[in-house]
Amino acid sequence: MNYMNHSNSHKFNEVFQLLNEIKDKGNLDGIIFAYRDGEPISENIGDEFNCRKFASMCATVLESAIGIGETIGNQKFKKVIAELEEKTILIFECDNTTFFILIINRESNISYIISKLEEIIPKIINV
Repeated sequence: MNYMNHSNSHKFNEVFQLLNEIKDKGNLDGIIFAYRDGEPISENIGDEFNCRKFASMCATVLESAIGIGETIGNQKFKKVIAELEEKTILIFECDNTTFFILIINRESNISYIISKLEEIIPKIINV
């Protein structure tokens, strides 16, 4: 779904392509790239749930985790992991304005994604 309001659709297509590549190579159930206020920029999650509501909830979790790190000796936030019965949600900060959410399952290749985070995040935010 196209959430980007930029006049340059080429940038949106690049972000969407990167998200699709990450989703495919990681065998993820879904991926969302969003602003820190919870507004989705781009997503590939299907119709399983409401992306805007989910991204907004994850933004709240992200901000809480960042606050926890600051409270405990200014520790830098790394990621939030929420294990559900059938899925796991990973929330990663990209920069001070964006973050992404991975929706994984038991067959997901999350070790591939985590090993590539340093490479993936700059690609997404610099598109």
